Amino acid sequence: MSEDPRIATFLEESQAAGIPHASLVGMLSAYGWREKDIYRALGDHYRKLTGIEIPLRSGAGASAKDAFFYLLIFSTLATWTIGLGSLAFQLIDRWLSDPLFSPYQGGLSNYEITWSLAALIVAFPLYLLISRTVLREAAADPYKLDSSIRKWLTYMALVIAASVFMGDLICALAFLLRGELTSRFVAKSLVVLMLSGGVFCYYFGGLRKTEAVIAGPSRDKLMAGLSSAAVVLVMILGFWQLGEPSGQRQMRADAQRVQELYRLSQQVEFYWKSHSLQLPPSINELRGGPRLDPITHSPYEYRPGAGSSYELCAVFARASQQAPANSAPDSWAHPAGHQCFPLDAVATTQYPAQTMY
Repeated sequence: MSEDPRIATFLEESQAAGIPHASLVGMLSAYGWREKDIYRALGDHYRKLTGIEIPLRSGAGASAKDAFFYLLIFSTLATWTIGLGSLAFQLIDRWLSDPLFSPYQGGLSNYEITWSLAALIVAFPLYLLISRTVLREAAADPYKLDSSIRKWLTYMALVIAASVFMGDLICALAFLLRGELTSRFVAKSLVVLMLSGGVFCYYFGGLRKTEAVIAGPSRDKLMAGLSSAAVVLVMILGFWQLGEPSGQRQMRADAQRVQELYRLSQQVEFYWKSHSLQLPPSINELRGGPRLDPITHSPYEYRPGAGSSYELCAVFARASQQAPANSAPDSWAHPAGHQCFPLDAVATTQYPAQTMY
């Protein structure tokens, strides 16, 4: 039944007068009636005349399954593009250093690289798998391309991509006008432009596909191939910079050893000030007692020297990375193996840089 009986009455009288369907639809649309209601009334009219029910197409309209697939597509899309951009940024920071920013970010970026790699490993294959499933269903049933859920989510993704694209251009122009357009910033801007521009072009072009079918599967294959090549290339570079997982564990253990030695130096300085400018005879005299190596569980070495000088020693698994030439020397830098750090209870001990590893 139609939603408003006035449409049905008008259509019946107009059909009896011989007015063509196109004219009826045009007139009712001009007076504000929805085409859906008009055609439903026409269907009811012919159902009464013929006595035959109008067949319903199976799977018509947006389903919960469609909503699930498209939400999963765009959530995984956001995850892997952000991961890819973050990983590319970390590689650019390592290869194109800028003296105006933190010159040495090795350890902190290692953790960001691992999160970016994990995001790519999980989200990108899932994105390709779900996208392939949706495209195959759309090829079998082109009406799915007119899904309102698909269009809404696609337009939301386009708005975000266009905003990122525009913001990146504005930022690049502002830096250019201030004379601060460095090679590192240009490289990062190109990464953002390629990611946001690629997403925008692909999904904007997909919105123009109608029930005429997915006419160009080569377009989808090309996008999948290009994105796969970019992801694989950046992941290889990320793994190359990161190294093997066992090496990361060794680096983390060495970083903890340096932190423990620094805390011991603080305890030695406190002892010096609170005991009439005398060094502790042994590490056992310090508050909290001796600290142990996180792997071997052996205590760190303490060697008191003349006056206020002393040494703290530990065995390191790997050599610390060399800081750039334009950065301040790091008193906690060390080679692999046994290393003793000459310290002074009078001088303030330098805090170990978290970026050594």
